[in-house]
Amino acid sequence: MLIGVVADSHVGEFLTRMPDAALEALEGCDLLLHAGDLSVPRVLDELDSIAPVMAVRGDHDRLDGLGLPETLVVTAGGHRIGVVHGNRRRLVEGAIVAADVVAGRALGWTAGLDAGLARRLGAVDLVVHGHWHRHRQARVGTTVVWSPGAVCPWGNLEGRKRPRPGALGVVDRGVRRYRHQLGPDALRPAIGLIEVGSAGLRPRRVTLPWESTAPVVVA
Repeated sequence: MLIGVVADSHVGEFLTRMPDAALEALEGCDLLLHAGDLSVPRVLDELDSIAPVMAVRGDHDRLDGLGLPETLVVTAGGHRIGVVHGNRRRLVEGAIVAADVVAGRALGWTAGLDAGLARRLGAVDLVVHGHWHRHRQARVGTTVVWSPGAVCPWGNLEGRKRPRPGALGVVDRGVRRYRHQLGPDALRPAIGLIEVGSAGLRPRRVTLPWESTAPVVVA
């Protein structure tokens, strides 16, 4: 069994549509999981044309009519996969970004995130998340916490969108610097694939061509 993972597509917000390269990379999957920040519902229709799709709500999603849950657990091949967007309280996230920017490097804050997500999902073998727009994998006890990265890794902080005025612009510039400090690989668009077999769950990242998600301004 093959499960495709999408996170942070931001279609209708920062991208006009799901990139063809992402849809092609998901061909052949038996199930698709979206870890939040769809931005518009039509993303689910595009994914559903490939395979059945299940999704959780992200902090950029205002899709009340869809009733997306904040977490979900899927059982595949006798294994339990939990899905959550991965955002934390805004004050916590602001402190993380500010500390990394001041230090000029990524600090060791992720242990708290991993442990929190594992507690939130309960008894699962794998936690899939998005939100941070970076590929990462960690282990908390017997649980693997994993993110493939983002379909739209730069959000509104690259391309032609200017930082917002005033204090919000300070936040935008700080997040931009934070993301650049993660390095070019973190800014590369990607999806994920999870191979489900007798040996367990094998998650892997699939990077997409840089040009597949060229940033555009969506009116």
